[in-house]
Amino acid sequence: MDLKQALQKLKAKDLAEGPADAPVAPAKSPARSGGASAAKAPLIEIFHSVQGEGRFVGNPMAFLRVATCPLRCLYCDTPHSYTAPQRFPVKLGVRDLQEPNPVAADRAAELVRQVLGAGETGAKVHRVSVTGGEPLVFPEFVRDFGRCVRQKGVRVHLETAAIDPDALAQCIEQVDHLSADYKLPETLGAPAKPELALAPGASYGAQHRRCVEIAQKRGATVDVKIVLTDKVGDASFERALADLEGLKEKLLLVLQPATPFGAVTRTVARPELERFLALAVKKQFDVRVLPQVHKQLQLP
Repeated sequence: MDLKQALQKLKAKDLAEGPADAPVAPAKSPARSGGASAAKAPLIEIFHSVQGEGRFVGNPMAFLRVATCPLRCLYCDTPHSYTAPQRFPVKLGVRDLQEPNPVAADRAAELVRQVLGAGETGAKVHRVSVTGGEPLVFPEFVRDFGRCVRQKGVRVHLETAAIDPDALAQCIEQVDHLSADYKLPETLGAPAKPELALAPGASYGAQHRRCVEIAQKRGATVDVKIVLTDKVGDASFERALADLEGLKEKLLLVLQPATPFGAVTRTVARPELERFLALAVKKQFDVRVLPQVHKQLQLP
């Protein structure tokens, strides 16, 4: 079974089983204009906060967190996103709504508009970050959701592990900004399904590169984030730079020192961080070193 088949199997399983704590069969989505039905996805939460990563750091925006992820990154700070609850919270200022899973894209869009209305009254630009989990397990949902909110002037940011370019191609027309990870092998644990495991010495470099190409062709702004732990070595980092070399003119490379969490107890040491930065600068990447600012501010 190849990577694409394994991801499709994971998606079908999660939608068929429904929330982990109360298995239910997904109901049909309500009809949209034109008779089509909005795609569904299981969600973890919808809330308002400040973007803590990448070029939009410090910008207020809504966040829609999708449940399910095929990977198990050692530094992952959202392991609760691996499985969906029966109901998920929508944070509207001082009150929360509880919505049933899975949710249709048009309903999710309406909820995001409510969150933005409560958190950004009078804002000139509204943004929503679709994050996870891994949103590209549900590309039809991302597409339909993006279409709904962009019709209302909301800009869509997609945060993804960028290992499924075919899925990205299905929804990229409704994405304004792509934040794509480049996963270094030293930062990965055993995946959710054995068939998703990398062969020894392999990487997701080809998939990452293809995702960036798709987003750049569409005209979206692109950040590529490399998370650095104390286990990362020069060889894998240099391989990442080589994979991205031909795309560097239209991307921002973000080197993110890992926030200690779970299996990662130490971030990258200062000498190693300085060496990785120097390598990227030498290769003439537009590069930033940025920690998870929202963690430092104790924001969600």
